Amino acid sequence: MINFIIAQIFGLVALIILVISFQKNKKERLLKLQMFSSLLYAIQYVFLKAYTGFFMNIICMIRNLIFNKFKNRRPPLYCLVIIIALMISCSVFTFNGIISILPTIAVSIYSIALWIGNMKIIRVVEIISCMLFIIYDIKVLAILGLIATIIEMISAIIALYKFDIKTKCNNN
Repeated sequence: MINFIIAQIFGLVALIILVISFQKNKKERLLKLQMFSSLLYAIQYVFLKAYTGFFMNIICMIRNLIFNKFKNRRPPLYCLVIIIALMISCSVFTFNGIISILPTIAVSIYSIALWIGNMKIIRVVEIISCMLFIIYDIKVLAILGLIATIIEMISAIIALYKFDIKTKCNNN
């Protein structure tokens, strides 16, 4: 029971940092905040013995660190390929039924969106990724992670409206 409570605490702190990240309109700042959030989510999943979630978050930290080094340009394609190959390898290693594939799909498509570098695409793909993580969080009992993912999805929707939809409407 104590592991469950500790996991939820890490999930709460990760959520707060992640929500703040989606209100940033600069990719570099978004990536830095998400790196720290990923570490906290990874720790949460260890306490829940949800190891696919753990590995995906650790790889996301590495991805964000690498991608952040390419401030105003797209990282080389081989970086993206290696990161996704690592995600798939860890998913195979930690396979625990079809449910364990969902985080891999979520972080892989999000990695592609980050590689593309378009903030609108990043926000749209984040919403899709959240939907996949909602299912995973329910299955592994990441209760606060589930709440966090729902709030994260709402935050991404707000940012999409604020930076992409509303701005486009005001420019027309």
